[in-house]
Order: sequence, then C-alpha cells, then structure tokens
Amino acid sequence: MDLNLTPSQENYLEHIWHLADKGSVRVVDLAEAVGVKRPSVTRAVNNLTALGLVRHEQYGTIEFTAKGYSAARYIARRDARLKRFLIEVLLLNPQKADKEVCRIEHAVGDEVLQRLDVLVDFVKTNKSVRKKLDQEFRSNQAANKQGKYAIGAKLHV
Repeated sequence: MDLNLTPSQENYLEHIWHLADKGSVRVVDLAEAVGVKRPSVTRAVNNLTALGLVRHEQYGTIEFTAKGYSAARYIARRDARLKRFLIEVLLLNPQKADKEVCRIEHAVGDEVLQRLDVLVDFVKTNKSVRKKLDQEFRSNQAANKQGKYAIGAKLHV
C-alpha cells in the first residue's frame, strides 16, 4: 500500500490508532503521546484533515475517516510485522525491537514485508534453522562484547 505520507504523518496516524483503542482522542492526549506541544499537534491534525484522513473540529475529538482508518490500520500492521521479525527471527527483546521498528518502519515496502513474513514462518517451523540462528546470534553477541564483532560476518546454515 503506497500511502504517500511523510514519516511524521504516519507517526501521527499510528499514535491516533493506539489512543483510539483506549477511547476518544483529543489534541491534548495526542500531544502527550507524541511528546510535542498542542499547537504542533493542531497543525499536524489540520494537515491530516486536509488529506481526508481524520475529522476534527476545534476543541473536539479526532476521528478517522474511512481512508484514515485504512491507512492507520496498515501502518499498525506493518509495524507489528516488523516487530514480529525482529523478535522471532533476530531475537531482539521487545523494547529493543520497538526502537528498531521506529527507525526502519518508513523505509520498508510491501514486497519486503511479505518476504519477511515468509522468513519468520520458515524459521519458526524449521527447528534446525532456528537452532543455528540462535547459536550464531549468541556467538556474535559474545564476540561483540569482546570488541571482536564484524559487520557482515558470514552465517553458516
């Protein structure tokens, strides 16, 4: 899905998505979640409104349009898929995975996501591959702690 949104716009939609799970979304709630001041949120929400992604009246709640709901759902699912890969294949802890998803989420396309899903399923169902990855990751982690980690080290499966 090609959203043609900026990373900032995607982040706002994602925050609105997560806040909406808890109830209605107000500018003050969104400002707190994003970590910015209310005028910045108001500008961003006005921009999303102009794009037809949300509805918002001054001092009212922020609601998704059908188009905005679809975009936000896609963004949330994309992030969940990336997090699944980072946790289940690369064995990152959930907190580290969350940080890494934030760094890469806007650069990954649908084809890569589909292939990552295939890879996750393959690794989960192939115990010998899972075991070998676990060994390699532990070995690389130990080498990294000793200052011997080499970027691009070969994995022998």
